[in-house]
Amino acid sequence: MGIHTRRIPGGIRTRRPSRHGKPAAWIFLIALTAAIGMLPHLLRFSPPAGALTIKEARFGLEGSAHEETVSLPHTWTPETLYDLTTGDYRLSFRAPGASDEPMFLFIPAARHLIEAWVNGQRTIPAPDTPWSTPTSGYSFLARIPDGAVGEGDNEILLRQTRRIGWLPGRLSQVSVGTAEAVMPTYKLSNFLIEELRAMTFALHIVLTVGIASIWTARRHDPVFRWLALISITSILVVITQSPHAGLGALGQFQATSAMSAVGLMALGMALAIAGLPRPRLLLPAVVLVPATLLILGQAGLLRFQVIGLLSASITLAAYLAATVILAHQFARKRNWDAAIMAGPCALTVWFGLHDILVVTGRYDDPFLFASYARTLMLVAIMIILMSRLARSLNSLDTANDTLRQRLAAREAELGLLHEKEKIHANQMVREHERQRLMQDLHDGMSGHLVAIIALAERNKEGGQAIERAARAALDDLRLVVHSLDLGDGDLGVALAAFRERLEPQLRRLGIEFHWSTEKLPAVTGVTPQNALSVLRILQEAVTNAIKHGPARRIAIEGRTTEDRMAALQVSNDGVPQPRIGSGNGLGNIRRRARDLGGRIAFTPTDDGASLLLVFPARLPE
Repeated sequence: MGIHTRRIPGGIRTRRPSRHGKPAAWIFLIALTAAIGMLPHLLRFSPPAGALTIKEARFGLEGSAHEETVSLPHTWTPETLYDLTTGDYRLSFRAPGASDEPMFLFIPAARHLIEAWVNGQRTIPAPDTPWSTPTSGYSFLARIPDGAVGEGDNEILLRQTRRIGWLPGRLSQVSVGTAEAVMPTYKLSNFLIEELRAMTFALHIVLTVGIASIWTARRHDPVFRWLALISITSILVVITQSPHAGLGALGQFQATSAMSAVGLMALGMALAIAGLPRPRLLLPAVVLVPATLLILGQAGLLRFQVIGLLSASITLAAYLAATVILAHQFARKRNWDAAIMAGPCALTVWFGLHDILVVTGRYDDPFLFASYARTLMLVAIMIILMSRLARSLNSLDTANDTLRQRLAAREAELGLLHEKEKIHANQMVREHERQRLMQDLHDGMSGHLVAIIALAERNKEGGQAIERAARAALDDLRLVVHSLDLGDGDLGVALAAFRERLEPQLRRLGIEFHWSTEKLPAVTGVTPQNALSVLRILQEAVTNAIKHGPARRIAIEGRTTEDRMAALQVSNDGVPQPRIGSGNGLGNIRRRARDLGGRIAFTPTDDGASLLLVFPARLPE
């Protein structure tokens, strides 16, 4: 569709689609349609080179004493319809001598059934195929019996019998020659006439099955409905027209009547492709028009020629209307489906007019072309199906890309919200940790400060006791401050720092110290408060061992329990108390263990005491 520009106030140029397609597209479509329409007239079979060609014959109807000399090709029209009418051609040729090679009789283009005799000996025709349709034109080949052709004058009798149909009889020039001379031309004509029909019929069946299957899944789409009806009806017409169907005159009546239905279906298909509403009477007409023609013909109210002319006229008028609708749709909206179908519809009209002129004797041509228009229609349908499939896949890809982009944008948005929520949650956790650490500082530091004040008031010279209390307060403060910098998997770092501070203190007190945490499992979910709770428990256990022991040896060991939990054990060789009280120290230890999701166990031994802390490898946040 072309683009036009126009100005609006303010000097801004806007573009709008034109109402006409690009000239190049129109020129291409018209040229392609015209080329295909002229192609059958350009493909003419010349007499095979190297063979003897006969261009003249004596012709007469069977049972008539009158014969006339005619030039080949020759066309003759029967006087009656559907009666067995036979025309005899007598041809003569002069052979230079008898041939040792097999000889063949070849007719490039003939119509109706042909039998041949050479010098009174019947020839052996090439076997017929299911796709041989003598009424529409075919190539005739027969082998001449050995010895039938002699030196000098020879005579050929060709008997052409019109068994069914209304087509005039026709005979092209006749050739006599060897297999080397006539076979190349016969194979080419046999391919274009018979094998092409077989391939078209096979394609027709495949497309019909495919279109019918699509229609069952997309019944809301009128285009596929009309395509399915056209394909199915066309197959029935082809089968009915075949001489192997054995339907005789009834088959011709049915085929002729059904052609009008195919034309009306093509009109409905054009309206569906163009997106135009279907007339209410169109669908009933698809059934009523051919049925009415069939009844009128079978009842003898109208001659068969009139029935055929009416059916052909309705068909061509419908295809012509479809062509106009599709071309107009392409001109307005650049609908390429309409352009693809407009060509075969126009060619159907062109080939149909050609066949009407041939049937009525107004134009001499050996073949009827309407069946080839059906081939073009099938090809156009296949192209439309493939293009619709490609457009559907492209639309699906576009939709997937759009969804992926929207999903990525939403994921980015959610990620941003998650980061904000995470920051907020961290802030809340930090605030909560600050509150708890302030409580720890209050519980720990206040006690040490009270002790220092009491020592200073009671004993003015008790410098050593005051120093020890101040050091204890400093160690406690360092323990709390250090725990603030710990991350998710930093429990080992916290334990190492605890060891570095504890070991010099125990050495000054003359206490032997043993440390072993290599077997401790990797602990995750570590927060400052969790780490501080573990260190507080260890600190409380060591302090109790020093106070109540008094211990001379302290050991801290880590390991993994049978249920895959982490365990820290503090052992000392001090004299155990006969009974563990329920003071604040032990209560705080138990509370901290519960906060860790673990437990503690205090066990007196023969040579001291042991405190076991068990907690999960994944600490609760």
